[in-house]
Amino acid sequence: MAPVVPAMQQPLDTGPCLDSPRPVPRVLQPPVERNMQIVRIDRVESTASLMPGETIGFLYTLADGTTWLGQRMPQYQSGAAAASVNQVLSMTHMPGQNISVFPPQMNHGVATKYEQFFRVQISAGALSTLRIQVVPCVAWPANRPLPDPNM
Repeated sequence: MAPVVPAMQQPLDTGPCLDSPRPVPRVLQPPVERNMQIVRIDRVESTASLMPGETIGFLYTLADGTTWLGQRMPQYQSGAAAASVNQVLSMTHMPGQNISVFPPQMNHGVATKYEQFFRVQISAGALSTLRIQVVPCVAWPANRPLPDPNM
């Protein structure tokens, strides 16, 4: 369960989500449809890290209301953050999905084309167990229509 997002504080392409692989309002992954557009990005931060507020991944909310978990861009991902976000994924993935870790995006310098976003459901009660917090990052204004996803 993601917190309520306060009024827009940052432009959509700047600010604390620059290390997110996808911006608002782009489509998260195929198919290119309006309901697959990202309307909100929240940072998933570790509360067990030696660095307070360390971002370990991102929680994407799509126009259809589903939430998807993704890692940071590879150049910002540490081994500890990868282990933490994999723990979140293994405990919050949707029933019927057997994914429990993020597969590698590169293998010996070659793109693997593996999926990099997974549908999750994070309840408020799971936050303390997972030792994370979900912090609002950027959101599409509710009163503004989404652009055509094919553009």
